Amino acid sequence: MLDLFGIALLSFAAALSGAVVPGPVFVIVVSEALGKGMKAGPFVVLGHLLIEALIILAVFLGLDVLLDSRGATKLISYVGGAVLVLMGVYLARMARTFKPKASSMSNERFASHGMVAAGFLGSSSNPHFFLWWLTTGVPVMAFSVSSAGMIGFAAFLAGHAAADLLWFSFISYSVDKGRNYLNQKAIKAILLGSAMFLAVFGIFLISSA
Repeated sequence: MLDLFGIALLSFAAALSGAVVPGPVFVIVVSEALGKGMKAGPFVVLGHLLIEALIILAVFLGLDVLLDSRGATKLISYVGGAVLVLMGVYLARMARTFKPKASSMSNERFASHGMVAAGFLGSSSNPHFFLWWLTTGVPVMAFSVSSAGMIGFAAFLAGHAAADLLWFSFISYSVDKGRNYLNQKAIKAILLGSAMFLAVFGIFLISSA
């Protein structure tokens, strides 16, 4: 039991080391929380975990070598950069018409799906996300499996998911509470700043590829 707890703790710490570094997912959580409240964190993380599930599947199928190839890095940079630019443009347009607290239940359900998609796209469009998995995530996962088999793998997943969920839930909770002290102009300014970050980061990825 102690070994499994240690594996989960190691996985938690490794995941947290990547999560706390500001990037597209962080910006998406902040911008979504400004408009939709503290639920933004868990929904965005769900999309983030979906792309991570695909990466783990690729590792078990032996496709992690492809993720480390120069061609894959270029493709992710070009496509991911374009996606981030489009997300930045969309967020900038949303900032112009921003109104606190969306209305109907159907809109709420649609917004939830949108946040999951944003988490998926924000993660998959960032080459540094894949680099973290290749340099940190895969080695920690391999250590977990070699130490305790599939139970160790389950402990790895639990620790990893807990780190992402707790950190980004904390961020969305903090933003949700803090927006009560911000006027609409300040929130629009933050949203526009977030949009600019996504667009500039996307352009940087394209140019650096």
